[in-house]
Amino acid sequence: MADNDSNPFAKGQLKREAADWFLKMREPDAEQHRAEFENWLARGAMHRAAYNSIAQTYLIADGVNWDQLPPPRPVRGTVVRTRFAIVASVMLLAFFLWKFAGLPSMPHRDPLPDRATASRAMPAQFVTRLGEIRRFTLPDGSSLTMDTDTLVSVDYRADERELRLEHGRARFEVAHEKRPFVVEAGDSEVIARGTIFDVALVETGDVRVNLLRGKVEVRRQRLHDSGRGMVNVALLHPGEGVRIEDKGPKPRVNPLTPEETSDWSSGSIDFGKSTLGAVVAMANRYSTTKIRLDSADLEVIPVSGVFRVTDPERLASSLSILFGLRMNRQPGEITLSKPVK
Repeated sequence: MADNDSNPFAKGQLKREAADWFLKMREPDAEQHRAEFENWLARGAMHRAAYNSIAQTYLIADGVNWDQLPPPRPVRGTVVRTRFAIVASVMLLAFFLWKFAGLPSMPHRDPLPDRATASRAMPAQFVTRLGEIRRFTLPDGSSLTMDTDTLVSVDYRADERELRLEHGRARFEVAHEKRPFVVEAGDSEVIARGTIFDVALVETGDVRVNLLRGKVEVRRQRLHDSGRGMVNVALLHPGEGVRIEDKGPKPRVNPLTPEETSDWSSGSIDFGKSTLGAVVAMANRYSTTKIRLDSADLEVIPVSGVFRVTDPERLASSLSILFGLRMNRQPGEITLSKPVK
């Protein structure tokens, strides 16, 4: 059995070491400790993850200007009552004008459709811009969360709820009812009733389905066949995913990685066992400001930890602190490079 006094993972020792190194590397004489600090980081992914956790906490707190906070806002109830009084006054004035000044009456409008009527509405499209993550509520109470640069078409009919992921990635939280909930992507489709799952359509035409809760059936269009029928690919259970390659071999069901199960809708992704190049590539999907690595050996540096990928400036700053890299800012680009010796 390992000795707790020498075990860096016991009694929070690793976290204390990370905090000590973070403070030491921000002091004026930090460079004289650089070699020893890099040796400590190189001892394993857990060391880097612990240091990253301390750095992320500092960066979040460091972004608050405690001396220049805005003045407190009025109590919400006061604002609401004031707005209500203004609206009521305007409506009362409009009534008297209509009643006594002989203004034409308002044209008749049909009442707003109820949920059943809305479910038979014309097909709609939902879209997000680069760097945008949005959540929509659908007519049946289901929710649709869309990642950056994503397009989803929605067509609710009396017998089926049909959606199509044109490109990008989306999370579907399905309200339970008798009509099937079908999501199409590429040549594949996902059938669910009450569940939560992600569907991604990547640039190569491959489709990725990750199931977080419930159960879904995944099907694809027949290959090497003149027919247009669908064939079953997989029946997924929570914590499973399947990638369907465009015209590729039979897909395999695999357990989900921390990155795939993380709450990407919050903008933060858990990179369990990844690389610096993969973290940068993910962040570059969300912004016109791109992060560049100036050498190939930086791309393969192991990375573990939770990173907010929707803010390239803060991410680059965090990575530079974590790995001792230099930052060079240019319009639309941030370059990370090794320090000059």
